[in-house]
Amino acid sequence: LTVQNGDYEAFRESLPPRDYFTDEIRRQLSGTFGEDEFFSGGLTIRATVDAELQEAAAAALRKGLEKYDRDQGVWRGTGLTLPVEVLGSEESWRAALAALEVPRDIATWFPAVVLEVGENDARIGIEGVAEDEDGHFIPAEDVTWARKQLDAGELGRKAKVADDLVSVGDVVLVRAVTNEDGTFKRWSLRQIPEVQGAFMAMDVNTGRVLAMQGGWKFDGSEFNRATQAKRQPGSAFKPFVYLAALDKGYTPSSIVMDTPITFTDSAGNVWRPENYHSDFLGPTPLRVGVEKSPNLMTIHLAQSIGIKTIVEYATRFGIDDNMPANLSNVLGADETTLMQLTTAYGMLVNGGKKISPVFIDRIQDRSGQTIERT
Repeated sequence: LTVQNGDYEAFRESLPPRDYFTDEIRRQLSGTFGEDEFFSGGLTIRATVDAELQEAAAAALRKGLEKYDRDQGVWRGTGLTLPVEVLGSEESWRAALAALEVPRDIATWFPAVVLEVGENDARIGIEGVAEDEDGHFIPAEDVTWARKQLDAGELGRKAKVADDLVSVGDVVLVRAVTNEDGTFKRWSLRQIPEVQGAFMAMDVNTGRVLAMQGGWKFDGSEFNRATQAKRQPGSAFKPFVYLAALDKGYTPSSIVMDTPITFTDSAGNVWRPENYHSDFLGPTPLRVGVEKSPNLMTIHLAQSIGIKTIVEYATRFGIDDNMPANLSNVLGADETTLMQLTTAYGMLVNGGKKISPVFIDRIQDRSGQTIERT
């Protein structure tokens, strides 16, 4: 009995799939042990990931990105087509569709091809789904959310019927939409979002990372937006300004001004920061600033305690080791990663205890000896 004969499952089949979490471990340990030792040293690595949470995180991020993309109301499709001559028989269009490189690993999504376009609906052939007597259709009600992106980049008219978005031969992605009782309702068009995102869940007491998703799909983009992408945190940075103020003697009832302010630099450039709703609270208790997050109140507070103090706190919490001492940065204009910001918030939650993100619980060598434990 051998693995080669198929009597036993190969060890490689039991390994976790390569995804954002496992790739982060690869990057960290390749730097520690070297790539040769990592890939061929027989290491056994116990990760901190919770498989169920990781699956839920990936699904939640994809759901959010898809909703955001759909809210933009732009239909791009896959950009792929099949020649009309292969659409005449089920055997030929299925073979042609199977030969295309199109996403096939998104749960509940299916590649499909538009076979006919009627007055209102479009008949489709779906990979992996048997044809029935009535056929499968994209109804007019499914397309009214979008405008078609044309070749020159401009948008077509708001879709009213399927013909406004798709043409015969277009390769599309679809999924089944169900009623509240779980019964089939209709087939619905889907597309890969243009906008990306990231997700991270951490145990705030230990720093163990329980789930991390760095984008829509790892095999579509290996760039990890949770650990590698630097973005402006915006108002998510403000709690650290208020924290610094509390450490400097302010109390929740301390009064801080929320009034207009203007700055002019040596070159004559003028900066007039505004609140989101363009109104002003005037003299306001500090606790209200935390609750309502007014920009101008935060700037007045930063001026009072000093921007260098806030830079120091950004460094202490690991948000940015080299944050420029600019007032705009108290509003979150500086850049950080999701992992750094999540770690900083973890320290807020756990009462100020310093933590570092941990992806690995234990590493053993090929003989089973523990060589590293976190």
